[in-house]
Amino acid sequence: MVAQVTDLEVLEIYRIRAVLEGLAARMAAEKIKPEQLQQLVSLLKDIEEYASEGDLENLEKAHQQFNDLIYKAADSQRLYAMITTLVDHISRYTRVGYCHPGRIEEATREHRLLVEAIKIRDGSLAERVAREHIDNSRRAYFNEVAQSRGLTTAT
Repeated sequence: MVAQVTDLEVLEIYRIRAVLEGLAARMAAEKIKPEQLQQLVSLLKDIEEYASEGDLENLEKAHQQFNDLIYKAADSQRLYAMITTLVDHISRYTRVGYCHPGRIEEATREHRLLVEAIKIRDGSLAERVAREHIDNSRRAYFNEVAQSRGLTTAT
């Protein structure tokens, strides 16, 4: 049984997630091992394929693996523990945001940009891309929620 959360709690989770995932992306860009980078590129290809096919179930799995690999590549047990405590909340909100028209394609482009930043080991760029990705996910989530409530504006 999952407890209902308020819009304010969801917003708070997105804000915390943006900071933590931004930091993880920065650290991953600086510390990623060649085999992890190879896996990340492979997962990106999977994400792109599932997105183009509209295969949401496999897209979500590949997305979770992609994120988890970045968290691990950051090589910080404490950061990994903090981020993974949010995973249950994150997946629920991602599903809602993916329902927003164009979000899947936009998120796929963002993932591609993140991989490129990590490839060139630009921690600052990777952090910025990751934060923008989470901000865009937050907007998509709240736009979708607003539409489902019959509203025209979102948080």
